[in-house]
Amino acid sequence: MKSAIRNLSLLHLVGNALVLWCAYYWLGVGESSAGALTWSALVALACVCAALWLHGAALAQFRGSPAPLKAALRHLLPLIAVALAAAGIYALLMWWQARSPDKAFKIASYITLKLRKPLKPATVEHIFGVGFWIVRWAVVPVFLLPLAAAVAGQGWSGFGAGFWRMARRWLYWIETPALLVCALWAPRKLLAWTPTMHSFGMEMTSFVARALAAYLLLTAALLALEFFTGRGSASAGNPAVSQPVTVASP
Repeated sequence: MKSAIRNLSLLHLVGNALVLWCAYYWLGVGESSAGALTWSALVALACVCAALWLHGAALAQFRGSPAPLKAALRHLLPLIAVALAAAGIYALLMWWQARSPDKAFKIASYITLKLRKPLKPATVEHIFGVGFWIVRWAVVPVFLLPLAAAVAGQGWSGFGAGFWRMARRWLYWIETPALLVCALWAPRKLLAWTPTMHSFGMEMTSFVARALAAYLLLTAALLALEFFTGRGSASAGNPAVSQPVTVASP
């Protein structure tokens, strides 16, 4: 078990770096011609598939799959379907949040009229912002990540594997946003932080150290989240998966 987790950690240390490099390369691909546009689309698809395969394998392994890399590769199409659903949900949230200032003004005006007490639209918009943050970082991942784990291990049948039962674990509602913040928000803040240095060499040393710390934080937090998700969704959706298949002989 320890060797499997060590190998998985090494795989993610290398794999995440390759995925990030692929994404960085994609940002520099031009779209001035049909050929360049096609190449850009192929590179983007390769980045998405590589990321889904890598992290799908981790979810499948923690779920109890005996061959997680093969399972994630075999179930890549349903994983893409989950990713497209997630992209659609977050696009809808962005669209809805962009319309929230107008809604906040109307709600503030209505409450002020009814209660005869002034309520600033900025206050209502702040409440909306908190609500969108909770939905974006907790509610949606709490349901989508166990679905991705079930699909990574079982394919299309994972859509009906009872993944939603993970929402009954109150601790998972704390683990998910906390680890997502560590994996996605904290590394960006760490890279954006620019401490005052007195030489170019010290600035470069600081940047390299911060970049390395951000990358290790990203990898560790994602692996921890996949561990809690895979192990929990296995016991919630299919208890037999998380239990040993063989028993000791007398």
